[in-house]
Amino acid sequence: MNQQQLSIKNFDEWLERYLIYLKSERLLSAHTIETRATDLRQFGDFLREEKATEAVQRLHVRKYMALLSRGGLAARTINQKLVTLRTFFKFLAREGGMDHNPTANLVALKTPKRLPVVIAAPKLSAALQLPDAASAEGVRDRAILEVFYNCGLRRQELLNLDIGDVDLRNLQVRVLGKGAKERIVPLGRAAMHAIAQWLEKRKEFCSDQNENALFVNQHGARMTTSQIYYRVRQYLKQVAEIDKAHPHVLRHSFATHLLDGGADLMAVKEMLGHSTLATTQIYTHVSAARLKAVYRQAHPRAELEGMVKAN
Repeated sequence: MNQQQLSIKNFDEWLERYLIYLKSERLLSAHTIETRATDLRQFGDFLREEKATEAVQRLHVRKYMALLSRGGLAARTINQKLVTLRTFFKFLAREGGMDHNPTANLVALKTPKRLPVVIAAPKLSAALQLPDAASAEGVRDRAILEVFYNCGLRRQELLNLDIGDVDLRNLQVRVLGKGAKERIVPLGRAAMHAIAQWLEKRKEFCSDQNENALFVNQHGARMTTSQIYYRVRQYLKQVAEIDKAHPHVLRHSFATHLLDGGADLMAVKEMLGHSTLATTQIYTHVSAARLKAVYRQAHPRAELEGMVKAN
């Protein structure tokens, strides 16, 4: 095999090597790896349809992006697939699978600036009261909502929590984030009480001493991503619009409400587990937008009838 010329002939072999690398060295989550695998398999299908028996070239990537665009795929989704290809080809170049990167200097599609979706604190407080406190399932769901909102965790981070990761005495949680990076996140007293109550009820679902998962389902096994999504969504959709009723909105709300309350940006960055401050700064735009909305609504001279509004 000529490792300097990636083609459809050796594409599947290099794809498997790349997925092993993501799992064993990058330590990415199963969900992220599956997303990357799906993107790359789609590109492999395209190469087969193109009968690309020769080396993969920049032209192949450009034609693939054009095909996705004609298919009505959103620019943001196309850009994400381009990122997947970039990281794959970068891996190949480093490992000797290619002598060039076909995605080098390819410009991503322009996308509209989109601010994180946030739910107002009073509505979130209402959502936290919805789970049935008389049932083990309701106590668990209340704890899930509290941990999401109190700690700003990603869904996979919450799913990965073991009982030993929660320190109720010192009010903190040990979180395993992206790339297996560990961080310590403060735990609010509301979340602490909710977790303590759930640990008392947890034995009704799980009697297996070897199951360490903090949150388990009715069968005593660690909950799945879809189970978490469904449980959170059913409560949030009762207090917010449907497009805001998903777990990641609680992470957005956590960060925004902290900044609204005067929290330091660097501290929020550390709690969220962001690798760069630029990622966290998007929440400052959300806070600024919220402040402007409050100002326009509350100040008697924010808007004067007959005046032209500034753009």
